[in-house]
Amino acid sequence: MITTAKHALVPRTLLALALFAPLLASAQAYRCQDAASGRTLYTDQPCKGGATVVPKPTDEQLRQDAERAQQARERAVQQREDAVLRQQQQLDADRTAEAQRPRPVPPAESEACRRAREEASFRAASVTASEEQIRTARANAALACGQPAPAEVVVLPPPLPRWRPPRPWNDPPPRPQRPPPPQYAPGTEPLPMR
Repeated sequence: MITTAKHALVPRTLLALALFAPLLASAQAYRCQDAASGRTLYTDQPCKGGATVVPKPTDEQLRQDAERAQQARERAVQQREDAVLRQQQQLDADRTAEAQRPRPVPPAESEACRRAREEASFRAASVTASEEQIRTARANAALACGQPAPAEVVVLPPPLPRWRPPRPWNDPPPRPQRPPPPQYAPGTEPLPMR
């Protein structure tokens, strides 16, 4: 029974040490016996009849710990600065790529818009152009430049072709077709006439 109790205390003691390890690493620790329950306790306060588990760190150990902590802080700061620098370089590369990409030409500055405006100006200045041709040219220019067509222009689908009866007097007379020449077996051809 006693051996079983000792074996049961070992995992608990190891668990307590693992939980208090961060505290024990930087401070002095004491092992005390609780008078009421008989349990072993670990604390940073000295107790009556307690034993020192972790000795108080020396000044040299404290200095080394401080140096290691400072180096860790400096590495963390350097890593953050490197990450910020990489992000800045990526942003600069993205901006450079964006600046080198050709910009899309707005419809108002396109070649089709320029030609449609020239056509509309030509139609408007032409003496022989009808009002419908001028309106159509202006509507085409507006649509080519990415603008809505003027309200005065009504776009209609082209009219369907009308059926016209055939006119025999306009068609040329049919040419008479000659029958194909007869086919003869070799040696049975007729003799030519004189």
